[in-house]
Amino acid sequence: MRLFFIIIFYTGLTFGQQKPIVFYNEVGEEINQLEFLRSKDYSENLDLYFENDTTQIGILITRQKFGHLDKKTFVNFKSYLSNISDKQIDSSQNIVINYLTPLPKKVDNIKSKSSWNVLEKHYLRKLHKIADINQFWITSPKSDNLNFYHNNKINWISDKDNLFKNLFFPYDVRYGNFILIKPDGRYYYYLGEHSKYKIWEKAEKFFK
Repeated sequence: MRLFFIIIFYTGLTFGQQKPIVFYNEVGEEINQLEFLRSKDYSENLDLYFENDTTQIGILITRQKFGHLDKKTFVNFKSYLSNISDKQIDSSQNIVINYLTPLPKKVDNIKSKSSWNVLEKHYLRKLHKIADINQFWITSPKSDNLNFYHNNKINWISDKDNLFKNLFFPYDVRYGNFILIKPDGRYYYYLGEHSKYKIWEKAEKFFK
C-alpha cells in the first residue's frame, strides 16, 4: 500500500483512539508500529504525523537526498528563482538555498530572536570560500515567524508559488532545510534542524 492521499499535519504521536493508525517507512510501504519505532533514527530520518477523515498516519521521511533536475525543470527553476529574488543566475555558479519552513509557528516561540548560527555573517563568508556559489534565503509563504529569524538583516524571499515545496519539500518539517545545486542540475538536500557546520561539511564534499 502506498501513501497517495491528502493529509493534515500533526507534530507528534498524540493520536486518539477513534481512528485506526497506520505507519509507513521512507519508501511509502506500510509497516507495523514496532517496526516504525525501531526504524526512527534522527540522524537519518524524521517522523511525521498526520490525520485525514478516516485514518491517523505516521510516516518516516529520509533527511538526505541526492537527485538530478532535468534540463527543462532546471531552466524553469532558475527562471523562477531569478524572478522572485530579482537576482541573475550565473549558469556557471553553484547554488545554495537556505529554506525556512513554516514551523514552528510564531505563537510557539519562547525567545524573541533565533540564535541559529546559520544566520551569522561568518556562515556566508566561509561558504563563499568553499566554491563559486550563488546563495539565496527562501522561506515558505506560510511562515509567520520571519522577525524571529532576523528579517531585518536577512533578505528572506517567499516561495510564493510553492515551487520549492512541490519540487523538493512536500512535507513541512521544523526549522529549515538546505539545498546544494551544481550547474548541471545535480542536487543534494538535507531536511530539518541543522547548523552552519553541516552545510559547510556537505558543501565541501558536494562541490569538490
